[in-house]
Amino acid sequence: MDYKHDEFLEILSEVQSCNEDEFIPLFEKMIEHTREHFNAEEEIMRTYDFYDRRDHFLEHENLLNEMEYFYTKSIKIPNFGRSYVNEYAYEKFKRHILNIDSQLAMFLKNNSIA
Repeated sequence: MDYKHDEFLEILSEVQSCNEDEFIPLFEKMIEHTREHFNAEEEIMRTYDFYDRRDHFLEHENLLNEMEYFYTKSIKIPNFGRSYVNEYAYEKFKRHILNIDSQLAMFLKNNSIA
């Protein structure tokens, strides 16, 4: 899982530092990467019957919905998306790892899965 988190940070950094023409395609790339990562995590949770998967799935849904909302708005108003990417995305990502993914990691470790 950690390498996927590192990939997200690399993509986020690209989006934060890109020029105007690259912003929408890179923002879309970030959303797609996040969707793929969440799908993989959710499959692990289903496979190993993770006790808190419902709440974790909801968190994934909320984060993706938020990203997609800002992406859609940024098509018309690029600064709207840039504000999200530059000021909120990293904090949301960090909070998700520390508060949500850490529970899954502990579960996998305690059950000798990871």
